[in-house]
Amino acid sequence: MIDSISGSGAPGLATALMNKKTAEEQISVEVLKKGLDAQKAEGESAVKLIEAAAPGKIDTYA
Repeated sequence: MIDSISGSGAPGLATALMNKKTAEEQISVEVLKKGLDAQKAEGESAVKLIEAAAPGKIDTYA
């Protein structure tokens, strides 16, 4: 596809397309990380709530 583009703009276009793809992938990774952080926080909150309801009766390392 890139080979069919004539003129000196082809390398710049290829670079722009690669940069766009890289930026999209970085955004996807950041969204995934935020989701995992939220799940971890929810889990930790649930453990704290259960521990507060029954102190010493939950094995948090199981």
